Amino acid sequence: MSPAPQRLSRSRGFDSAGGLIPSESEIELFRSARWRDLQELAGRHGIRVRGLRTKDEVATVLLASPEADDIVREMEVLVGKGPAAERARDRLAATRDAIREAANLGAGVGAAEDAWKAGAEALERRNLSLAEAEFNRTAQLATEARERRIREIEDALSAVDDHISAARKVGADVAGAEDLWVRARSAVRNREYVSAGELIKQAERMAMQGQQRQIEQAIRLREVQIERARSIIASCEPLLQEAESYDLSVADVRTLLRQARDVLAKGDYLAGLTFARNAEEAAYRLASQVDEERKRRGIERPARGVCGVCGSDHLTFYEDGWGRCTDCSVEFRWRGPLGVRERLKGLLGT
Repeated sequence: MSPAPQRLSRSRGFDSAGGLIPSESEIELFRSARWRDLQELAGRHGIRVRGLRTKDEVATVLLASPEADDIVREMEVLVGKGPAAERARDRLAATRDAIREAANLGAGVGAAEDAWKAGAEALERRNLSLAEAEFNRTAQLATEARERRIREIEDALSAVDDHISAARKVGADVAGAEDLWVRARSAVRNREYVSAGELIKQAERMAMQGQQRQIEQAIRLREVQIERARSIIASCEPLLQEAESYDLSVADVRTLLRQARDVLAKGDYLAGLTFARNAEEAAYRLASQVDEERKRRGIERPARGVCGVCGSDHLTFYEDGWGRCTDCSVEFRWRGPLGVRERLKGLLGT
């Protein structure tokens, strides 16, 4: 027996006439192929199959060729069977898992998805070499996307630490955010990147919310302080007008009030409130002179009156020229600046 038939006989054997007998698995392999594939395969190896009617007949002729082993391997590729096809299908599943793992980290896997689809289409067309190339490209893209996402998570850990520090500087409560950040850092060290990514998001959200609440509180405090300063400025004005009607000097108080208004207009509510309070103290000292002028001119507090807002007669009149309705809480000035007649009476001392 010659060497070639000995090699073939291990899988195929011989009939009584010495002819090769194809194995059942090989016959099934050729039966699963398309007629065109069989014809093209025979043509590449210079084997004539024209006139044969069944795939079994074609298989018998092809397997009788000295190139039978090469023909079987090529046929396995054509029908998507054999070791090469199995490896391609394994790569199909493995690269799909790699894409899914990267996506679970939050990585952008669009390019890897496109490469995987191209590989799957090539495998379906039984183009194993192209499928293998596309799956290699898929694996590389998925790995790059995963590594890029890991770097983003590590960078985000540092950025969130800065957010927490900024929130702490404005007086925000950052205990919860710090705890989440510590857990995220531990997860990164343990390569638990999915958990780390979620913890980082929670820590960032909590830190920003705490900072925002503190900023809103500061804004409300600023508005309260501005309103208080404006209220002080407004309350001083009637007293100054009355003092001016008595020819009393109000220049210092006017200067302080002007400074308070200017500073408030620039947005510095703390300095504005300070100037307003200084003006209030100066006006309070001026009030004693106004009170003496009232006594000298015979001006007394009203004993009764009617509220111009609600019509109540439950009014309280204060020495400083202010009054208040106890029913609707409105405040009013019961003593304004002098008219011409009162000015003349003051000059004449009558």
